[in-house]
This record gives sequence, C-alpha cells and structure tokens, in this order.
Amino acid sequence: MSFIEDLHNAILLEITSNIASIATSGSYPKLQTAIAVPAVFVDLASLDFGDDPATEQLALTGRFEARVIVNAADNGQIRVRELAIEVARVVHNKNFGMKTRLSRVVSIGPDQFSPELDAYDVWLVEWEQQFDIGDSVWDGEGVRPETIFIGYVPRVGEEFEQDYTILDGELPA
Repeated sequence: MSFIEDLHNAILLEITSNIASIATSGSYPKLQTAIAVPAVFVDLASLDFGDDPATEQLALTGRFEARVIVNAADNGQIRVRELAIEVARVVHNKNFGMKTRLSRVVSIGPDQFSPELDAYDVWLVEWEQQFDIGDSVWDGEGVRPETIFIGYVPRVGEEFEQDYTILDGELPA
C-alpha cells in the first residue's frame, strides 16, 4: 500500500473504532444505491505545500473531508450534527499512528455539494494534516558530528576558524 492509502485506512479505523453506531464507511464513494446509515466517507480533498521540515522531504498539508450521512427521517437534522461533532472529536489532534503532524479540525457544517446524497442529511467535517513524503536525509546511517563550532557572519569560513567558539557539552543520542 501507499502512504496515502495507509493514512486513509488509519483514519477510517480511528473513526469506526471510536463510533460504534457507524453502519457504512469508506473513501471516495460512488453511490448508486441506498446505503446503510449512519455512514462516514473520508476523502483527501486537496493538497498544499506544508512547512519545510529541512529534511529534503516534500512537506504537504492535506485537507481531509469526512462526509457524515444520516437518514433524513428520524430527527436527522439533530442526529447529523451530533455525529459530525463526534467525528470531529475523534479526528482532532491525531496522527492516526502514522508519521504525520497532529490533525486540526477546521470546519464542521452542512455539505451542499453532493447532489447524489440529497435523500440524506449530510454534514462535512474538514481537517488539515501535514505529512512529509520521501526519505529524510537525517534518517539512517550518516556522519554524526563530534565537535560543533559556532561562527558569526560575516566572519565565517576557513580564514576565520580561529574565531569560532566550540560548543561545550554532550550531544543528545
């Protein structure tokens, strides 16, 4: 599996493990028939550049959406809001066991843009999650410095080595 597929699976597992009432879950649904509700579907809606981790990895911030779907009957207006809040609680401030930064819920509200779901009450929970793609130059084997020298611009380079200060103390393991 890929990182993105693994992350989707980890998110869905977190949601379904913590909210027992969910009858249907998945990613990127193409609904052509009725579904068992309540349901939650998770999509990665967009990707933006994230904060550079200085590891030569590609830092991305994914904007995830969880569509929370309930039956419009049976007090659906209240139930969809309650379930959306519960999904937001479950996904907020999580890394889902993956190498990501903690998630941050950014929006909870009605989903007006899924006409195939007009027979249901649907709300959208949106959150951002930053992750780094590729191998870090700092992972694995490499040269570990034994002595660290501190110099101040503009007095840097070989001709100013005598002006450098040696950092005292042990380096963390």
